[in-house]
This record gives sequence, C-alpha cells and structure tokens, in this order.
Amino acid sequence: MKVQYRKKFLKQLSRIPPEIRLKIEKFVFEELPCKSSISESGKIEKLSGYKNFYKVRFGIYRLGIESKNKTKILVIRTVMHRKEIYKYFP
Repeated sequence: MKVQYRKKFLKQLSRIPPEIRLKIEKFVFEELPCKSSISESGKIEKLSGYKNFYKVRFGIYRLGIESKNKTKILVIRTVMHRKEIYKYFP
C-alpha cells in the first residue's frame, strides 16, 4: 500500500513527546507501508460518519488518515492531542 505524508503531519510529529513519537514513527514509516490493506492493521479504526477517514490511537494522541480508495493510497494528514484533533480533522 502506498503511503503519502502531509508536510503538516511531519511538522506536528516533531512536536510530540519522544516516547510516543517513536511509536508513531515505527507504525507510520515501517509497519503501514508493508500492509496490503487497511484491514490488515488492527490499530486503524474508521471514523463514524465519514467514508474515507480513519484514526489510530497512540496514548493521548490520535493519527488522522485519509484513504483514497480508487488509487489505494493512504494519506497521513495529522497527529494531534485527542482533545484537539476532532476540531480540525477531517
């Protein structure tokens, strides 16, 4: 599966505390590109009310993902504190 990263995501990732950032980096840069579909990863949950948007929980932080079904590309859009992410994502 192809994975794209938004500049905004990479900038936000640098602001996350190191112990959580390492878990997110491992998932996003190593595990996710090796998967052939979203359902293979048990961590990814669908956002209710949206067709192509997903979230992944990492402690008090959430990773916002958009799926482009026709091209089979995952776009990693944002990573934020759980209190803030739903104001800005999707």
